[in-house]
Amino acid sequence: MKHVRLIRHGESAANAGQPSLDHASIPLTPKGVEQARQVAGSFAQAPDLIVASPFSRAQATAMQTVAAFPSVPFEIWPIHEFTYLEPARCINTTVAQRRAWVEGYWAKSDPAFTDGEGAESFLDFISRGQSFLDRLAEHPAQDIAVFSHGQLINAVAWLIECRPQKIDGQAMAVWREYEITHHVPNCSGYKLTKHPDDAGWRVSPEELRVGVTQRVPGRSYQAFRVPERVLIEERAQALSAAGYPLPDDDPAMYAEQRLLEAKEAAGLLPSHSPGRKL
Repeated sequence: MKHVRLIRHGESAANAGQPSLDHASIPLTPKGVEQARQVAGSFAQAPDLIVASPFSRAQATAMQTVAAFPSVPFEIWPIHEFTYLEPARCINTTVAQRRAWVEGYWAKSDPAFTDGEGAESFLDFISRGQSFLDRLAEHPAQDIAVFSHGQLINAVAWLIECRPQKIDGQAMAVWREYEITHHVPNCSGYKLTKHPDDAGWRVSPEELRVGVTQRVPGRSYQAFRVPERVLIEERAQALSAAGYPLPDDDPAMYAEQRLLEAKEAAGLLPSHSPGRKL
């Protein structure tokens, strides 16, 4: 049985609201470094292989685990984050400042569209996700730790769970909603498993949620919170990470409204639907 821990990098400067020079060199914050240390300490045994994205924040997160298991092979694979905005115009901007560009890109719902030099189309992005799964399946290592990025991780999970037959505008809109509603917190992720006799992969949530779930013997911090409140917080966090900063007055209603607007834009909810009444 092949086991893969697919882990998002620790908190980065961009995650913390700071401007970034480029998409590839964003550093971890001190909190992100501590999250990476906690991930390294969560391994019960050494993996057979450690893999990281070429981007610095994923490699910095992986280095804590590499240091804990110096004899384990370490490789760089093309599992970097989806760069769908032209990098040149994003220099020294924050997530909040790029929100209008983000909305404009996803409103096009054109999987073949490339925003500019250095940007990637949605088709290319999903192709990278599938190539990653193929490479994992072919690799002789059976226990693999992978450090990557939120959107790439969700592309992989979506390919496994939804098995899209065609990557068209509708599939792109569906994935965008999937990404927003399945936000991957820093240093969280998924477990992938594949039996030699199985044609495909199986995916399940990664148990360790560093900086999000506070472990208590037999229980987690989330178990002590009202379910409705957990849902509101998760929606707000997912939308904020997707480039939609939330207001302070009523984040719950705003989060619900943005999700409905995303469904309507994707053609999944008619504009006259009573579901838009909040």
